[in-house]
Amino acid sequence: NDLRFDFNLFSGPLPSEMGRLVHLTTLSLSNNSFTGAIPTHFGDLTNLEKLYLTGNKLNSSLPTEFYDMASLSEFHCGGHQVSTEDRRVFLSNRLLGTISTLIGRLTRLEVFEIAQNSFW
Repeated sequence: NDLRFDFNLFSGPLPSEMGRLVHLTTLSLSNNSFTGAIPTHFGDLTNLEKLYLTGNKLNSSLPTEFYDMASLSEFHCGGHQVSTEDRRVFLSNRLLGTISTLIGRLTRLEVFEIAQNSFW
């Protein structure tokens, strides 16, 4: 029920087809180079409990369908610092906009980590 692709070299938009993986409870795609928006089809992941998108290059608002993930207890999409022997690299999403009042639908939500984005 877990799908973890952290610290790979994936880039481009997040595949909307992941919304078909309706039995997932954990989806971790942190520290890649995904760009664009969180697909609306992620709202179909009603069994998803933990979503990790930290340290990518996402740059949109949260889609309305995001708030349909009724089982979501943790959402992480902030920045992350990676250190190597000779340098530090800061990876950060650039999600923006307002947090919808629809967040009230996420009654199991305990962690909503959105640091270093552009929400207001």
